Amino acid sequence: MEKRTLWKTTALAVIALACIWGVPGVSTGEDFLDKMKKAMEESQRKRQQQQQQQSGQQRQPPQPSQQPQQQQRQRQAGTPPGNEKPQPSPDFGTPEGTAKIAAKAGFLDVVGIKLGMPAKEAVDALKAYNTGFKPVPNTLYEYEALPGVVMTPELVAPNPAGPTAPAGDYFNLFMTYAPNEAFLWGIVRNLGFGREDSRPTVENTLAGLRKKYGPESTKQVNSRLIWIYDAQGQQVMGSKADDIYSKCSQTWAVNSGGESGGGNRPNANHQLSNSIFDQQLKQGYYYGTGGYGSPGGMCHAHSVLDVYYLHATPAGSTADLMTSMTMGAFNRQLEGSGVTASHIHLMDAVDKLNETRGEAESKRGGMKF
Repeated sequence: MEKRTLWKTTALAVIALACIWGVPGVSTGEDFLDKMKKAMEESQRKRQQQQQQQSGQQRQPPQPSQQPQQQQRQRQAGTPPGNEKPQPSPDFGTPEGTAKIAAKAGFLDVVGIKLGMPAKEAVDALKAYNTGFKPVPNTLYEYEALPGVVMTPELVAPNPAGPTAPAGDYFNLFMTYAPNEAFLWGIVRNLGFGREDSRPTVENTLAGLRKKYGPESTKQVNSRLIWIYDAQGQQVMGSKADDIYSKCSQTWAVNSGGESGGGNRPNANHQLSNSIFDQQLKQGYYYGTGGYGSPGGMCHAHSVLDVYYLHATPAGSTADLMTSMTMGAFNRQLEGSGVTASHIHLMDAVDKLNETRGEAESKRGGMKF
């Protein structure tokens, strides 16, 4: 199995990621741009304040650390200035904390597949919906610092009718991974409606969504509906939902790049390399968000249901029909805690590996010049 070596000092990288459920979920209206500009200005202001504080702290005598290295890394794990934990809980970003969040995530589901389910239960729920689904795991390449550890961030369930079917249903199930137990933090469902005579109307489809999930929290670009829930499972509505979405949609789009990260696709053995999962493992949960991060912790403190659809009215008809629809259900708190725990686990193993190599090199006496 191919192995890769991680070094503690890494180069900065910029990747362009597409949201896997369609067009990235941002509004093109002036209102959104104004909000985004204000959010960026506020982020810059906070960043400058922190730099000033750090400059002042550098003039003071150094104080001994009061925290273990793991807690320090947990606080710093890929988090841009101004980001905070969603709760003042010391076990966020640990396997134990991740399990606690998973236990409370089941208020949001797609066809009976509930967020927070252990992997086996999620697969069983998918097969209960349709026995034709056969999920396949996509794994990451083994890391040299974690020999024998298999990380499976995603299960893919292709259309039971086959890739050439005129209509179909396709699922991606996103899981937490080592050292966490495998819990479902995200579901993406892609639907194609085939021939015109079998397509549902937009009116009936949206009515069905609202019957199950209630009225949407916000609506974007006239064909994207968003439901947002806080950490307690209470739906967020109105201007607050608009504010959260305008500040977090960029971060959420990047973090949902999944196997598409960096143009990456699984190989014939269903292994991923250099995906967004790998980048987060090495550099933390907010890798690649372009500085958007999570103002006040909001972007990793909410659950989201994102529905994007395409539609058309056939010639000679007045019926507005669905042509395709993608649903994404995500618990960002569960994702953030799981990724943070995995990042800490890998970086601690890298520290130990580098220490071992340093000791071995010292015994050899190093290179002679």
